[in-house]
This record gives sequence, C-alpha cells and structure tokens, in this order.
Amino acid sequence: MHALACEYARAPSKAALNGALEAALPLCALIARRFSGRGVDYEDLYQVAAMACVKALEGFDPTMGMKFSTYVTPTVTGRVRNYIRDKAQLLRTPRAVHEQAAQLHQAREQFVKDHRREPTSRELADILSWDMAKVLTALSARAAGDVLSLDAEDQDGIALAQRLSGVEAGFEQSEQRQDLQKAMTVLSHRERQLLSLRYEQKFSQRETARRMALSQMQVSRMEKRILTTLRKEMEA
Repeated sequence: MHALACEYARAPSKAALNGALEAALPLCALIARRFSGRGVDYEDLYQVAAMACVKALEGFDPTMGMKFSTYVTPTVTGRVRNYIRDKAQLLRTPRAVHEQAAQLHQAREQFVKDHRREPTSRELADILSWDMAKVLTALSARAAGDVLSLDAEDQDGIALAQRLSGVEAGFEQSEQRQDLQKAMTVLSHRERQLLSLRYEQKFSQRETARRMALSQMQVSRMEKRILTTLRKEMEA
C-alpha cells in the first residue's frame, strides 16, 4: 500500500491512483466495519471511507517521511466519524425545523435584496410573524449546516487557510477542516455571516460592511478578531 501510494505521488495518473486505492480499500473496509451498527449502513460508511482515501492519496507527500497507513488511517477515521455525527444530527432535527430554516432563509434573502443589508432577528420575526424563540431555533438549525471551507477565498484570492497561517503547517488538510468545523461553533451567527460574505461570496470589506450595516473599520476589526479566535481554537 505504501509503495503504491508513493508511486502515485511521484507520477500521478489514473492507473496509479486506481492501483493505490485498490491496495488501500481493505483498510477502508476495516474502518467502516469498526463503525457499523451505529445507525448508518456499512455500505454508506465504506463509500465515505473510500472517498476519504482518495483525498488522502491526492494529498500524500512521501518526502515527509511518514508511512501512508499512518497518514491515511486518522483521515479516513475522522471522515467516517463526522459522517455518522452529521447524519445523526440531521435525524435528530425535526423536519418542521428544517422547513422553518428554509422559510427564514428565503425571508432573509428577500430582505437583503430590498434593503441591501442583513436583517436583525427581530426584523425576521416581524416579517414571518414568528416569536423570537422560533426565529432563534431556525437560525440555529441553519447555522448547524454551515461549514466554511479552508479553500474559501476573499476578493483578493487569499484562502481562509492562509489567513489562519498560524496553525501548524504539518497538519493534514482533512484534520484542519475538522478543526475548523469545531472552531466555527464558538462563533456567533453574525460572525459566521461575516466570514461567509468575505470568503465564500468574496465581497470586499466595504461591500461586507454595507450589507451588514457596519462601518468598514468595524468589519476589519471584527474579521481580525474572528480569525484570531479561530486560530487559537484550532491550535488548541
């Protein structure tokens, strides 16, 4: 398995990838079986493990002096665990709450279109004729599905991973993604909104400030504070 992974890393090709993947699939099956019986079908877990293995092969660097089995095992295990957790969370969330989150999203989009700024929770409650508790529940359900990618870039083409460059460079990408997902949970809805505008929708700080009804200086300071928080959480 290690030799074939090294061969693919040195000379990437479809044939080399298929050969390395075939050698690693028994390990994927072993990990999938380890987590089966937790409310998710083995075949689904095996597919998730195999996809994670492909990503690991694409990111493997033999010059780092690490065996491929040592490199791939935590990556695949982490991806399978996240899949089980995310599916369990989805099943625990009532369908009505998902529908409310969709309604809230539509109301928010229309408000931004009409007023060219983000609505407050109170404004959303008034628009939808909901009480605040219902609005906050829908906001929480929507936020649970918001995962910002390390590959997301701002309008200058600088990825979030680069902004978080204080994170140890030796971390494997999938592990960084898991750490970022956990770190994002400490942010408020408004802080996640700022990151989404800056790094997913690629708005400038000026445009982000306009949409959030803030000054550009406030956005700049808020963004620096958020990135510092994420960096500390991920390093921890």
